[in-house]
Amino acid sequence: MVKTRISSKGQTTIPVKFRLRWKSSEVVWDETSDGGAIVRPVPDIMALFGSAHTPKRRDEAEKQKGREGWAQEIDREGRP
Repeated sequence: MVKTRISSKGQTTIPVKFRLRWKSSEVVWDETSDGGAIVRPVPDIMALFGSAHTPKRRDEAEKQKGREGWAQEIDREGRP
């Protein structure tokens, strides 16, 4: 468990060990029934295509659509 502070602006830092493991620049906050929260990384959908070894650049709009679809799927399934 890692403890961080919340700044006066409502910001907190994600510890480096999580940032390195997650390799994501976005997180999702899920509220739990007891008032707590679960923080999860938003997966880089385009990373799944890494084995194709294509020289084509990743389209940011497609990446964003994938992230939004993932977040909507989480909302449909219900939060823990």
